[in-house]
Formats: sequence, structure tokens, C-alpha cells
Amino acid sequence: MTVLFITRKYPPQVGGMENYSYGLISHLAIRTRLIALKHSQIHLIWFLPYAFIAGLFLSWRVEVIYLCDGLLSPLGYLLKLLTRKPVCVTVHGLDVTYQNRLYQKVNVGCLRKLDRVFCVSRSTIEECVKRGIDREKCVYIPNGVQIPSIPEAYTREQLEKLVRRPLAGKKIILSIGRLVARKGTAWFIREVLPLLPDDMIYLVAGDGPERQRVEAAVSEKNLSTRVFLLGQVSESERELLFRTADVFVMPNQRVPGDMEGFGIVAIEAAGRGLPVVVARLEGLADAISDGENGYLVDSENAGAFARKIRELLSDPGLAGLSERFAAYTKKYYNWKYISHLYLEELKKHFSNATD
Repeated sequence: MTVLFITRKYPPQVGGMENYSYGLISHLAIRTRLIALKHSQIHLIWFLPYAFIAGLFLSWRVEVIYLCDGLLSPLGYLLKLLTRKPVCVTVHGLDVTYQNRLYQKVNVGCLRKLDRVFCVSRSTIEECVKRGIDREKCVYIPNGVQIPSIPEAYTREQLEKLVRRPLAGKKIILSIGRLVARKGTAWFIREVLPLLPDDMIYLVAGDGPERQRVEAAVSEKNLSTRVFLLGQVSESERELLFRTADVFVMPNQRVPGDMEGFGIVAIEAAGRGLPVVVARLEGLADAISDGENGYLVDSENAGAFARKIRELLSDPGLAGLSERFAAYTKKYYNWKYISHLYLEELKKHFSNATD
């Protein structure tokens, strides 16, 4: 079997979908061809017609066409009509739920007509079904993650240079991600951090439209000495944060028209042995198996979040627990394992295409 992959997000672009595209394509044990946008999304306007023409040209050499996200579904449907080749897609959450009438009519309408819809979480399947996509077409396969082997040791001294203040005796709570409403960052600062001891500080890496609300929460609760907004960080700084923090949190909230399709950063943290506490919400409930590679807490339950964080940071067996969480994550979310799940599904449903 040869599969033609079309993706609008691919390295050297940086981000979760870019990592997904690269991880799946590079680990899939079949012949692949690739049409990829490797630059900023401002180039999408010319990439789409290019991908259509290139897809037509390459289609005779492949058995299956694969789209790496739902925004590309109209392109996939056109290729399906013209080439008579089966077309599959992976959907990540927002590419299904995006609240725009035209998008729902055109993009989600085209999703219904594709041959197979791979969903990164069970919640994403339910969102597909709500919009008229046949449940029989949907299959759940989680995202994978690549955990780098780090030969050098990261230290708190390095972290102090990044934060620009002494951290001796402090416990570090960490969040990494775009500052959008569903992440619940402002809520966590207002409702949870005041319930925690003063020696616990909160580092937030990332930027986005919610930054002003997050800053307002810090000011409102007078927490400028305990909350540090780091903005966008480099890959090496991101790794430093993962390796030197004490606990990772994703205190997500439900937001109409938006959702956490999976929460890949949570398994990135767990895979590095960082204790993880996330909201029992949407795709996070598939990324984190409660008690196996982290903990699930009811969304917007401030007391439950505070109790679990205090419990973890006072546990003398935390090091062993972290090792177990990392081992579980590396076993069930590594790309070799995840790509095998994809391959089995492709063979099961499109084996006739190779006859």
C-alpha cells in the first residue's frame, strides 16, 4: 500500500499538529508520498490549489489519500470525486467544532463524505456524530509523542535564569500552551492558586488572546510574586521547564465551539516523568488514564485540583510514581505503537485498494 499524505502543518513549522503529521508519516511502515505546507499558514491560500493539482498528479501512484486535519476535507472530497480513490482524514477537535456556519456547511459537510475519519479522542468522535458523520466511519486512535533522550541534566539554576528570580525552596506548578479560554489558566489563578501554600508558584509558558485576562487574574488576586507568565518559549526552554517543574496542570474549562481534542502536551509532560493533573474533560480524558500516567479532576473543581496538587507534592514516593507514569506513557503513546494502530486500520478497510 502507498498512501498520499496531505498536510498544511509540517516541520519546520512548530506545534502539536506539526508534530502529529511528522510523527505519523515518519513512523508508518508503508510507502508514503507527501504534499506538505512547511511554512507559515499565510501561505495556505496558494498551498490549497497546489495541493489539489499535485494530488491529482500523484493519485495514480497511490491507493489511499490521507488528510492530516479536517480543514482540508473539501480538498479531499474533490480528489475523491475526480480520482475515485478512498480518502481518509484525522480530525483533532476544533476542526470539527469551529462555530462558523459556512465552515460547518462546507468543511463538515465534506467530512461526512470521506471514507474514514480518524479521531484523536472519543470526545471528538461524539462531536463528529452530533454533526451527522456516520459513527461507523469514525475510529479512535490517540496522538503519539516522541520523548527525547536528554544527555545533559537540567537544573533549577538554569530555570532561575529563565524566570529571573531565585526559586530555592519553591515548588513549581507548570502549564504550557496557547492562552485561550478553554485552557482555564485565569480560572486556575483565581480559584486554585490561593488555596495552595505560598511556596508553590505557577509558571505559564505560551501566549494568546487570553493573556490580558490572565494578567488581570494575577493582579486581582495579588499573585505577582507567585505567577510568572513566560510568553513563547524555545524548544530548549520548553524542555527545561518539563525537566525541572514539580507538577504539570491543564485546568481546562468547557467553551462552546471550542474543545481540547486530545491534549498532547499532557502526555509530553507525563512521558518525561512529570506528575500531571488535568481536567476530566473532552480529549484530556483519553490523553490521561487516571492513575496510570496522571490524574483526572473534575473541571472547575478548585478544591479537588488543590487537594491533588498538595497530595502529589507531599508524597515521599513521588519519584517512583513519576517513573511509572513515564513508562506507561512511553509504552502506549509512542509513535511506533500509534502508527501500527493506523496501519492496521488502513489495511482492514482498504486492503482491496491494493489488490
